Amino acid sequence: MKTLIIFVMLLFTPLSYADNDKVDFISFSFENDSFFRDDGLYSNGLIFSWGYNDVSALDNETLPLWIAYIADKSYLTSQSDKTYSVAYTVGQLIQTAIDISVKELVEEDAPYVGLLAWDAQLSAYDNVINDQLSLTLGVVGPASGAEYVQHMVHKIIGASEPQGWDNQINNEFVFRVQAQRLWRVYDKPLGIAEFDVITGLNGGIGNLRSDVGAGVGVRWGEDLSNNFSSASAFPIRKFNRFNNSANGWYLFANASAFYVANDIFMDGNTFQDSHSVDLIHQQFAISAGIMVNFNSWNFVYTLLQQTDQYHGQNESSRYGSIIITYNFS
Repeated sequence: MKTLIIFVMLLFTPLSYADNDKVDFISFSFENDSFFRDDGLYSNGLIFSWGYNDVSALDNETLPLWIAYIADKSYLTSQSDKTYSVAYTVGQLIQTAIDISVKELVEEDAPYVGLLAWDAQLSAYDNVINDQLSLTLGVVGPASGAEYVQHMVHKIIGASEPQGWDNQINNEFVFRVQAQRLWRVYDKPLGIAEFDVITGLNGGIGNLRSDVGAGVGVRWGEDLSNNFSSASAFPIRKFNRFNNSANGWYLFANASAFYVANDIFMDGNTFQDSHSVDLIHQQFAISAGIMVNFNSWNFVYTLLQQTDQYHGQNESSRYGSIIITYNFS
């Protein structure tokens, strides 16, 4: 079933379009809590992205028909003097209980959850404002293949086997629609480089996760005005993508506050009974990292710390992320 889902998603995702005969970038993201500690809670994310920069228009010449229809009805296409970009992502995320050595269900521990998903993101930006709309479609439960992947990886690296996958949530189709706006509100030279401040608002709805949030980010580095499309004000970036070429380097730090109405990783299945924990609706997060460019290669390294996601959580929510992007143009 996993192979079928990926095939269907890719079938409706173009690898070329009329104005540009090749993909502009490909990106691989690896997220894992082993940057801090052993597996537990959000354990691992493997994400592959590709896309196009400097797209002339968000229409059926550059997008699948059904995405072009959505874009045409959105506010993105009504803005003038904007640069457009399109990014697609396929990835798998894995969450385990904090104590993976226990085979029996631990009611006060987080559910075992695997997510296999596809995501499309449309961006319209200039040097001051970046608007993004994204749609995520996928499946949670055994169909995600998370149990198989984690067992395989742990066997290869000689890590302890997670014992509680028999308690994972059931199969369920999931979706999320998200809108985000970023503002570059301040910039000035500072020492050998530049400094800027980015603020943002973010909101999404779906049975995967529904939330609203605000964030702020600071950067110090080179050529920041031309790197704005790669920046974020939000530390929580599961399904990471790095969807534009960025020159030079910069250091960054972000902080955000969210109100989370529902989260299938904590709430369990929407329409069936499954293991769940008591979601904390007010959540905060901080992150820090570095972006470095070498010719056509971009490298982003991020460490994230988040407040507790559910009541009774006895271990911190934190993980690291590495993003490697190759720009063809």
